[in-house]
Amino acid sequence: MSSARPRDEREPSPAELAEMRLATAETRMRRDWTGRVRAVRPDPETILPPPTPATAFRQRYGVVYNTHGPRMRIGVLWCVAVILSLAYEPTRPYGLAMLYGIVAGVASRQVVDAWHPGRESIERWVAALGGATLPVLATAGTRLLGAGLLLLVLVSSISAFLQPRDERDVPVFASAGLTVLAAGVCGGAAASLVLLANYEIGAVIILLIFLMVYDASDFIIGSGASNGVEGPLAGALSIFATTMLLAFTEVPPFRGVDVWNFAMLAAIACPAGQLLASAMLPRANAKAPALRRLDSMLIAAPAWAGLIGLYLQSAGR
Repeated sequence: MSSARPRDEREPSPAELAEMRLATAETRMRRDWTGRVRAVRPDPETILPPPTPATAFRQRYGVVYNTHGPRMRIGVLWCVAVILSLAYEPTRPYGLAMLYGIVAGVASRQVVDAWHPGRESIERWVAALGGATLPVLATAGTRLLGAGLLLLVLVSSISAFLQPRDERDVPVFASAGLTVLAAGVCGGAAASLVLLANYEIGAVIILLIFLMVYDASDFIIGSGASNGVEGPLAGALSIFATTMLLAFTEVPPFRGVDVWNFAMLAAIACPAGQLLASAMLPRANAKAPALRRLDSMLIAAPAWAGLIGLYLQSAGR
């Protein structure tokens, strides 16, 4: 058997390759009315650098910045919504609970849906209801919030047990644990903000300022960076810059340099919350926009809610 290729399948010669490249370039040329070449449109694949390879850690736990759509306008609208929820003093904890409760409920459902795509189950609704209810219960204090957490565990276990056996893709306790994780983390972070507003309104306003400047700086710098460090670093530096002004003006409830301790906590807890949000998903780039709206506060809000109470007690307030 001959190993020669058929005539119509032979490789093109160097001269033919040059003619093909010239013909391709001619299709990208723009000529004026005299026929002269005005510009040659380069092929983007030939001029753009290859994407920077991400490490295994960043692929699993890194923050994926979605730059499509009106992201800046959404951020501004979110900032306005938070300000309006705090504008009227008698309804402050309730407005904050409603706003963050809605987002926490959607985020909890998105976490469950990310692990079970295309499956209609009661767990997703239990997670959504639990995440949205915890901030509302926090308006009545820690006792009712604790009772709500216990009820969440009970209802999640019952709903997972009642799931038909042929529809289960994970064990019963794993399914219940995912529901508790989604609603407990998202709803608990939102509830911590409500508790903090009941403790000291100045503290919750400062924390919200830290969260907003961190998210804005992290998105602007991190979305164009080739590594996963520049975004969180820019967010931390923005927190420190804001803290300089707060320390100089001695905004209550902090006195002097005390605010720096909580600023350092926020600078560490915000990126840690982003890592936690990625760990809650099956992959870092899973679609969960509501969770990404809350990710920087998942650890920062509970930490502030606990430590602010101790700080106020030590200060005799």
